[in-house]
Amino acid sequence: MPYVLNKLKLMLVEDDFAMRALLRDVLNAFEVGEIRTAQDGSSALRQLKGYPADIVMVDWQMQPMNGMEFLKHIRHSAETPNPYVPVVMLTAFSETPRVLASRDAGITEFMVKPVTPKRLYSRIASVIEDTRNFIRTPDFFGPDRRRSNRPFMGMDRRAPESVIMLD
Repeated sequence: MPYVLNKLKLMLVEDDFAMRALLRDVLNAFEVGEIRTAQDGSSALRQLKGYPADIVMVDWQMQPMNGMEFLKHIRHSAETPNPYVPVVMLTAFSETPRVLASRDAGITEFMVKPVTPKRLYSRIASVIEDTRNFIRTPDFFGPDRRRSNRPFMGMDRRAPESVIMLD
């Protein structure tokens, strides 16, 4: 493994005991330094007040607070200890509207279950390697959604007259 993860602090938020145990075992095999777990978003928020996680992995579908509600709280609440923490969304649903909703809510990475160790590691590596600036607009706060450094071509919704930007 190219990364030494023994100093990494990771919060794993997953309501299913078996999935939580499996993910924890894989993260332990990667020699992640410290792993905290929570069964839902509310519990994770309480723990994060005293635990400076480097990465949070959160399941989408949980009760009473699901992963999307958790993410919005992390990114927008004045009570959150770190609105910039990288968040990886875990879900069994891969429909485009869910991916886009996660992206638009400020997710850092998106991962569809079933999870393999290789894909889990690739998401952690992506968080480490592909740090993106955070963007704040009236409608969005989170990592820059653009993943490449290419000039934008298309309608610029921010331009006053919606001109087409070529450069």
